Amino acid sequence: MKLELRTEPLRKVRLMNKVPGVMFGKSIESTSVQVDEKELKEALKTYGKSMTFKVKLDGKTHHVYIQNVETTILKPHEIIHFDLRRVSETERMTALIHIELVGKEVFFDSDLYIHEAINEVHAEYLPGHGISKIEIDVSKLQLGDVIRVKDLSIPSDVILKADPEQLVLDIREVKLVPEETEDEEEGIDIASDDEDAGDAE
Repeated sequence: MKLELRTEPLRKVRLMNKVPGVMFGKSIESTSVQVDEKELKEALKTYGKSMTFKVKLDGKTHHVYIQNVETTILKPHEIIHFDLRRVSETERMTALIHIELVGKEVFFDSDLYIHEAINEVHAEYLPGHGISKIEIDVSKLQLGDVIRVKDLSIPSDVILKADPEQLVLDIREVKLVPEETEDEEEGIDIASDDEDAGDAE
């Protein structure tokens, strides 16, 4: 992704279909930048907010990741500002990795359901070696099956910073609570009437 130094007012930047942002990090001053909106959205789609990638600014290449994006309530798909955090090639970084369930539609008309204990996990890795998400195929899981952190499939150069025995999800059975019948409700009313009569005596 190619960045440009921002020298124009925000309003003019947005009229050019560019998004204003800031790049910052260790050994670098906070720098106001701008980028083509299409390029930014493509980078966000590809790398998310956890994977590092390369950007160019004034002929220099930097390793960065998207730390934050700002949108509006009325137009949530329109990015109005972004933050890029620069990291060195030897600096290990940590990020929250989203856990995405694949095949969960098989449980939509079932008496089983997926109980999710966590949907993201902290990971540590070097720039260029991160992942944007961790996928779990749940389509073949059955009642009582359990997935823990140690069962997650990740690249060898990514370290999960969580207890290996921590529960990620398990498969449970839907249990319906029987509704009270009219007779039961009437029985409660009758008992109340008898108590009231006893009190009157």
